[in-house]
Amino acid sequence: MKQPHPTWSAGIVNHGSYADLEACLASIALQTWPPERVVVWDTGVDAAAFLEIASKHPAVECLPGTNVGYAGGANRVVAELRGHADFVLVLNPDVFLDTTFSENLLRAASAESNVAIATGKLLRPGRDLIDSAGIVFPRHRRPRDRGSEERDEGQFNAQERVEGASGAAMLIRETAIDELTIEGELFDETFFAYHEDTDLCWRARRLRFEILYVPTAVAVHKRGWRKDRRRSVPVMIRRHSFKNHYLQVMKNETLSQFVRNLPWLAGWEVLRLGHVVLRERDLLPAYADAWRERSAAIRRRKIIRQRASASELGVVSSRPLH
Repeated sequence: MKQPHPTWSAGIVNHGSYADLEACLASIALQTWPPERVVVWDTGVDAAAFLEIASKHPAVECLPGTNVGYAGGANRVVAELRGHADFVLVLNPDVFLDTTFSENLLRAASAESNVAIATGKLLRPGRDLIDSAGIVFPRHRRPRDRGSEERDEGQFNAQERVEGASGAAMLIRETAIDELTIEGELFDETFFAYHEDTDLCWRARRLRFEILYVPTAVAVHKRGWRKDRRRSVPVMIRRHSFKNHYLQVMKNETLSQFVRNLPWLAGWEVLRLGHVVLRERDLLPAYADAWRERSAAIRRRKIIRQRASASELGVVSSRPLH
C-alpha cells in the first residue's frame, strides 16, 4: 500500500502586492503535491482589490487585516494553519513556485527528522540569476543570501544544511513550532519587517535544529529590496532592517562566539556608522530604536539560552519531531 506523502499548508502575507498575489496563488494551485489549506493575511492597502482576488480563488482563505508587519502577519497565518498539516510554507506574494516545488521540498525535509526549517533555490525573474540559495551568517553577523545576484551555473545544486532560510519561501515543521516560539511569537514582532526570518533560523540552530536547502525545489522571487533600489524603500522600513540586526545579535549570539568574532563585528560597525553618517543620516534614529527595544531582546535571549541548555542536556521537546 502506497504511503501518503507529508502534508503542507501555505500562508502568505500581502501588503499591496495584488498582481503578484494572483500569480503566487496560481502557482500554488498547480503544485504536484497540493496544499491542505492556503491562507492570505492582507494588510488592507486596497480592500476592493483583495475582495476581487478572494472571489477568483474561493478555496483560498482570505483574511482582511491590518499592517502588523511581516512578522505579525506571518504569525497570524501560521496560527491559523496550526494543526492541519505536517508543514507550513510561509510565502511572500512575489514568489512563484515551480510545479514540483512543494513535492521536492517536502520529500527532502520530511526524510530528516531534525530539520525544522527548509527552503529551496530562489531565482530572480528571468531565472538566470540566483536570489537566494539559503542564508549564511558571516563573522560580522550581517546575514547574506548565498549566491545573491550570481548567475546560476549549478554552483548551489547540492542539497545541504545551511545557516538560514529566506522568509520569502520558508517551510516550517509543525512539530517544531512550539519549541521555536518565544513569548507567544514564532517571528519576533518587535522586528516588524526584515531579519525576522534570520532571527528565527539563528534561534533554531541554537536549539539544535537543522535548516535544509533543497536545490530541486525551485521558485522565482521578484524581491522588492535590492541594492539598486535601496533608496526607494521607505525610511521606516530601512530603519527596522537596520535596528533588527542588533536585536538578533543581542538575542542569539553566544558570549564565546561574540568574543571570537569581535574584530569582525567591530570593523563592520565602524563601516556601518560611517555609511550612515555620510550617506543615510535618516537611519541614525535606528540606533536609538535598538536601544529602546533591548530589554525585550535580552529577556528573550535568556529564554533561548535556557532552552539551548536543555537541548544540550538531551531534554526532549514536549512535541517530538516525527
